[in-house]
Amino acid sequence: MNKKTVLVVCDGHLLKTNDEKIWAPGILDYHFFSRYLAVFKKVYVAIRISETALKEHSGYPNLCSGAGVDFVKIPDFTGAREYIKKFDKVNKLILNKDVEFDCAIIRMPSPIAFQYAIAIRKRKKPYALEVVVDPWDAFNSKINKSLGGFVWKITFTMLLKYNCKKANGVSYVTRSALQNRYPCRAILRGETKKYFTGSYSSANISKEFFGESDMFRIKESYTFIHVANNINNYVKGHRDAIKIVKLLQNKGIDCNIRFIGDGELVKEFKRYAIEQGISDKVKFLGKISDRTILINELRNSDLFIFPSYGEGLPRVLLEAMAAGLPCVSTNVNGIPELLESDQMVSPGDIEGMAKKIACLLQDPKRMNELIVSGIQKAREYTEEKLQIQRNIFYEKLANVDV
Repeated sequence: MNKKTVLVVCDGHLLKTNDEKIWAPGILDYHFFSRYLAVFKKVYVAIRISETALKEHSGYPNLCSGAGVDFVKIPDFTGAREYIKKFDKVNKLILNKDVEFDCAIIRMPSPIAFQYAIAIRKRKKPYALEVVVDPWDAFNSKINKSLGGFVWKITFTMLLKYNCKKANGVSYVTRSALQNRYPCRAILRGETKKYFTGSYSSANISKEFFGESDMFRIKESYTFIHVANNINNYVKGHRDAIKIVKLLQNKGIDCNIRFIGDGELVKEFKRYAIEQGISDKVKFLGKISDRTILINELRNSDLFIFPSYGEGLPRVLLEAMAAGLPCVSTNVNGIPELLESDQMVSPGDIEGMAKKIACLLQDPKRMNELIVSGIQKAREYTEEKLQIQRNIFYEKLANVDV
């Protein structure tokens, strides 16, 4: 283990209870943050944190607190308006030098990440980026037609390109997609001890997901599943998925879909299902924190559909593949590194996805081939294999002298 400390800047919302423990609603937990301890002696996590006077942490099931990990509280905010209101307060905290660290890892992109990058450059600290999503696709004009959405799309894309060229190291969750659009200095000029690059996914596919999968057979009715923990925007294609079920019903293919996740747009999507006349075919299961329950839901389904508009390399897709579920998705960012051409369509191509699903449902041989190849591909993203790549990248950062 290196004797240096690292500041990890992460986008998310955590909760601090009155017993001083920190909790998370999604994939973030102590295991996630402690991965940096494989190389660094101490991890400071800068992230948005709200507080409660209670010990109750309903909605935040995952414990983040643990040995070697401390948290730097960023005032909590949601959305652009709240961020603008709290900008000065956040900036003062970021520029505060009370928290001493030797180097930093910034998970990009987010407004907080861009702010921290400026502050860390001013402090002349070595730092690296972990690029986890593509803002150009995340603010896709097909789902976000507002002027504000367009401004965020252009701004985030330009800032991410700039920051990738400035950082000492940049790791991407994809093997080539994000690298091509946001090349870092090491890609453009060659790797040195001071400037370097890497590639590893944020997804850790647990061993529990892998197991014996059922053979696919033609049935009278099919169950589809879609997973997105936070249903607060249109990026994950919930409306498209509902429309796809409608189109397949029109083709005489009886099917239903179950959505895992929760958020402010659930009511809107339920209304859309009613408008499409298929409310009885659409079910929202809420967030599922219990891994065993999630795995059972995946294995009790016939097909994972994911008409997303913007990704890095989606963990939910890899988990479905590991569970032995055939998958159909869009061809955004790193997804072509996971799926084959007959499993993908362009973002927004609802009719195209419905046609591909209809063809696959009538081809058990092909579906069973996809089950086998999906499990094999998912095995490339187990914790053991990913951590080796992470450690190599972390060591390079730890050895940078500025």
